[in-house]
Amino acid sequence: MGYGERMKRKGRGLWDFLRHRGKLWLLIGGALLGVMLLILGGADAKESETTSETEVVTQADAADLMEYQKVLESQLEALCNAVAGVSKAEVAITLGSGYRMVYVTDSDGKLATTGAGSSEQAVYRTLQPPTVVGVGIVCKGGDDAHVQMQLTELISTTLGITTNRVCITGK
Repeated sequence: MGYGERMKRKGRGLWDFLRHRGKLWLLIGGALLGVMLLILGGADAKESETTSETEVVTQADAADLMEYQKVLESQLEALCNAVAGVSKAEVAITLGSGYRMVYVTDSDGKLATTGAGSSEQAVYRTLQPPTVVGVGIVCKGGDDAHVQMQLTELISTTLGITTNRVCITGK
């Protein structure tokens, strides 16, 4: 008896066992239940995506983000160059996200709206600028530990980020 015949007999044996014991309906029912759970599980994910899209973010154009980043970098370069022992500072900033619209909500946490029907619009409170997640500075004098400490505290305080998100090195 070859390998193929043994496998056919084993497969048939399990099938016959389930059919004769009356357990075949359990196997089919379990398979159908599994398929239904997969289908229904995917529906929840789609609903939560549409909910978060309507509530959360409005992004500005990429050009606006780049302009915001360049302005911040030039302001920080001027600030760093004003510190004693620092010259020719170059600053690179990493932004964590785009602009965010913060909407007004009522006491139940639902969005406050104006208008009615198709002209209904959410009321927004403010436009938050992108968050800064990291700053790199290369400057003359950046090798000195005292200068590094001063610049790290200055940048951390100015941007409201933790000191471990600031890296300073010398030229």
